[in-house]
Amino acid sequence: MALRRRPNTLSREQSLGSIPLRNEAIEVAPTEDGSVRLIIPRRETRWVKALSRLFTIPERRPLTLDEIGSFVWNLCDGQHTVRQIVKALCGRYRLHRKEAEVSVVTYLRQLAKRGIIGIAVARAPKENAPS
Repeated sequence: MALRRRPNTLSREQSLGSIPLRNEAIEVAPTEDGSVRLIIPRRETRWVKALSRLFTIPERRPLTLDEIGSFVWNLCDGQHTVRQIVKALCGRYRLHRKEAEVSVVTYLRQLAKRGIIGIAVARAPKENAPS
C-alpha cells in the first residue's frame, strides 16, 4: 500500500491574504454590455493532440463572464488580496461579508482549477527561524 502525501492546506488567513494573478496566455476582450470575455487557449496535452487528429477541436475557447464575475476578474490584477476583493464585493453589491467570502473563494478556486488564474500565497513564517 503506497502512502500518499497529503496536499498542503491553507489556513483561512493565508487564503484571504493570497493574491490572485491572471494567466498571461489568456486574451481579454470587453463586451458591449461592460462584461469581460476571456479567450482561453487550448491546452496541448497528449490526449488533446491525439483527439485533435480525429476531431475538430478549436484552438481557443471563449468564456463570457457575468457582471459579478467581471468585477472580480478586474480585481485579479496582482495588487488585490482575496480579502480586498471580498470587501469590494460587499461594498458594491451589498452582500454580507461571509456570503461574499464564500462566493469569491469558490469562484477563484474554479478559475484556478481551469488555469485561468494563479494564486500567490505568502509563505508562513517559520516558527524556529532566528530573530
